[in-house]
Amino acid sequence: MLNSEDLNRFSLFSSLSSQDIAPLLPNLIERRYRRGQILFVEGEIGSSVYFVLTGQVKLSRSTQTGEKQIIDWCGPYECFAEVLLLESGSYAATAEVIKDSTLLVLNNEIMPRLLEANPALSVALIRTLSRRLRLAQEFIRILTNRSTTGILAALLLRLARPAVTTGRPIFVDASMTHKDLASMIGTSRECVNRAINGWKRAGILKLVDGRLEILKPHELADWP
Repeated sequence: MLNSEDLNRFSLFSSLSSQDIAPLLPNLIERRYRRGQILFVEGEIGSSVYFVLTGQVKLSRSTQTGEKQIIDWCGPYECFAEVLLLESGSYAATAEVIKDSTLLVLNNEIMPRLLEANPALSVALIRTLSRRLRLAQEFIRILTNRSTTGILAALLLRLARPAVTTGRPIFVDASMTHKDLASMIGTSRECVNRAINGWKRAGILKLVDGRLEILKPHELADWP
């Protein structure tokens, strides 16, 4: 059964007390989706925000040439479509389930009432959206100032998950292929192959149990 501790693991709710979270719990609908299901398509009008409990969801959009560009991957305890938290509108991307997933779905029609009654929730929402805006601005700066390899290095750090156990390195899920990574930064799979293989030889990355572990994140952070 969903409880406040589950929600505290999402960055949007991590600073909230159990009392602040309690009004949200009855409004979150738990749903299960199979691999390959489409949650929504780019341009579709919607009113729901999604929170990943288990599994993985890919977000993509079409380029001017009609190609599909991956813009993000969302795993456990990440949310997406949060731009619709306050009002309905069009989805900026297509969401496809990559692994069998359990998601929480929140309809935005209840948010005005909840935010008025819970100032702490309002502040947490503003902080989260501001942080995401700063991260987006920083990645745009990287796109214009680094080499393709440097952009890939920044992308790996942005996609990295926390260590599985204490003392282990952060990692990127290896189910994300080199082709997927190339799509996210507009380069070729061969370019990604060369960079990642070079970092493996240098001891910066290591493939372990289906995870691409980042052993030296500081070197990726400083990659030109």
